[in-house]
Amino acid sequence: MTFNSNGHNGEQTTIHDVIVIGGGLMGSSAAWHLSNYGKEVVLLEKQGRVYEKGSSKGEARVVRSSNIEGDTLWSYLHNTSVKEVETVIRFLNNKGTAITMEGIYTTSPISYIARHEELGQLLNNLKNQDANFELASKVEEGESKFGVNLKEGTFLHREYNTHSGTFNPRKLIQLLHQAIALKGYQIRYNSEVTGIEKKDGVYKITVDANGKSILLSAKQVVSAAGPYTGGLLQKIAPYYNSLIHPKRVFLTFLRIKNEHYNNLPVAQKQQMKNGFPVIDRTTNLECEEFFAMIESYDEQDNPIIKIGGHFQRTNIGDIDKVWQKKLNQKEINWSIEKIASYLNFLNLPIMVNQIEVVDTYSCVYSLTETEVPFVTPILEDDNSIDENFVVIAGMSGVGAKGAMAYGLIASNLLTNKKQEDPYYETAVAKLGYERIATKTL
Repeated sequence: MTFNSNGHNGEQTTIHDVIVIGGGLMGSSAAWHLSNYGKEVVLLEKQGRVYEKGSSKGEARVVRSSNIEGDTLWSYLHNTSVKEVETVIRFLNNKGTAITMEGIYTTSPISYIARHEELGQLLNNLKNQDANFELASKVEEGESKFGVNLKEGTFLHREYNTHSGTFNPRKLIQLLHQAIALKGYQIRYNSEVTGIEKKDGVYKITVDANGKSILLSAKQVVSAAGPYTGGLLQKIAPYYNSLIHPKRVFLTFLRIKNEHYNNLPVAQKQQMKNGFPVIDRTTNLECEEFFAMIESYDEQDNPIIKIGGHFQRTNIGDIDKVWQKKLNQKEINWSIEKIASYLNFLNLPIMVNQIEVVDTYSCVYSLTETEVPFVTPILEDDNSIDENFVVIAGMSGVGAKGAMAYGLIASNLLTNKKQEDPYYETAVAKLGYERIATKTL
């Protein structure tokens, strides 16, 4: 796209169809869908081409098809995302690339361990889902079916659905940017949005682009700014400051020391691979829950395990510096002890002192009160809906598996498009602005 500038205070006279703020998973997904609808899109990303400061780090996030929670929202978002990723891959392959779904999704089983109190709800939910799974709810079943040390009062649900297991967010972001560019539209890196105003029905976006301030104009906007949402919307939707609560969370990257891992029999190494990714909710304390996955393999083919806890949250001082914050020893010890305990659950003879730290990372979750994100138009001062500005926010660590669905909903809201899927409207309502008006956040 060629821009015409009047040369005054860096303002560019072109009024774009849509500006999307944030080039992570949510913003990239929305920009792709809008470009696929024929909208002229400019995607603004404050980082460079390598996306590093997100709600996680690395090449793996947990994804699952079957639903564990009290309704089918998360299942719908994941399954829709899988279909939409397939659409992107078809588009790129028609343009001469050679990409497969296995480049995005690792189709290994995913394990979910929880207390018996959740079992009835899980089984009831699974009746309405296309789920390929095995279940052990007794100690002897844990041993016979999975070779694990299942505790009394807990169960293990292992899902084998295609494209459940782990997912590579960084790769999908790259593919989405590639697809947007092939549509003929822009991704502007190192472009930090510093202000948003609405004037005469047009949005004015102030951008710091490599130290130079410019002003862009757009008919419509999608904000997918993560933890920066509240500050960016201060002038046009100030209520978001009270709706989105960024918190620091941490990740630890671990491995069994090579001298111990190399001595494991092949069957035990396979048992370890089959046991990840995992979500463990066997404790009554949210702060003790954890998720873990195999992030990658080192040069000796030793798995690097990433572990974190959705409820291991601390307050943030300077949000720009949170990603550089070092983990304290208590956080590192928590990570090692959880992994050692889980490896023992898998019947692997690994002790705490046989596990070493490879890397650590602090990141940010943007939270809502109910842990359910927003994908919604903003409300004006009179509580009327501004249908030309949509916010994707409050991902709370659940964004990756449903990223393509969040972006699809946002683009449909801007273009007044509907979906034939019977659950689509239910999902839109669960993520929508009615929660703001009724205070069911």
